[in-house]
Amino acid sequence: MGLARLGRGLGGAFGSGRMWSRLGVFVGTLFRIALLGLVLALAASMLRGRFGPEALWSGLSLGGLALAALSPPLAWLRARRGLRAAQEVRRLAERARLLSEADRHRAALTRNLARAVRRNDYGAVTSDKRPEALEEFFASVKLDFGLIDRTEASALVSERLAGRKREPRKPRFDPESLPEDGLAFEAWVAEALSGFGWTAQTTPGSGDQGLDVIARRNGKTLGVQCKLYRSPIGNRAVQEAHAGKAFHGVDAAAVLSNAAFTPSARALAEATGVKLFSPHDIPELYEKTFGGRRRSA
Repeated sequence: MGLARLGRGLGGAFGSGRMWSRLGVFVGTLFRIALLGLVLALAASMLRGRFGPEALWSGLSLGGLALAALSPPLAWLRARRGLRAAQEVRRLAERARLLSEADRHRAALTRNLARAVRRNDYGAVTSDKRPEALEEFFASVKLDFGLIDRTEASALVSERLAGRKREPRKPRFDPESLPEDGLAFEAWVAEALSGFGWTAQTTPGSGDQGLDVIARRNGKTLGVQCKLYRSPIGNRAVQEAHAGKAFHGVDAAAVLSNAAFTPSARALAEATGVKLFSPHDIPELYEKTFGGRRRSA
């Protein structure tokens, strides 16, 4: 045990932890087996001729010497088996961590994977960058590819998201079943928010002053500008939402869109405090806007 700890300690000191850990386990096991063999041989030699038949003690003495001689391969087999077991434990732990991270970031991950697939006006796929989106996720959660390869990790995440999507939801909500036009999208957002504890209504078509939906929950008011676009959303939407916040006197303003946001829009939103959301964020919109745990309205 002391030698194994010494090996692991050297690994921590010099950086090559796995090599030193393996060496420490091997040396520690080798020492124990060899010591056992030598003690057995010595004891048998001392007792030979005193008790029982001499052949018995001679055999035990030779057995102890043989055990000491075979200690290197025996130690190697034992250390290898132990390291394999430890590696499997680490692998299973990393799998569990990956699935936990996929659950924690499910909304953003689902949104980014959906945006990674581009289709033309006829529904044909023109670009599929889901592998790149998954690589970004793996890098963000610092996945250990020494324990899980990319193929297995991609399959695990895809299966997890698909399984979560099949789970019954209360209320029933599909962030990917969007209407066809902008006005219908505004009504869809208001209805979806109502299903998650908000009191929401659309603003009049003319004179909305930058906000399409006003939603209230737990004493807080959120104004939402809704954008159903094919191209990325720029600064103008953020500016309008910011102006609408002052005009309507709401506690917070947001732009909610099925499309991505330009870097400039993100920078402006950060500076003005306007929130940027996708339909996938609707179930947790209160928490993401005002913080705190979800409560009933």
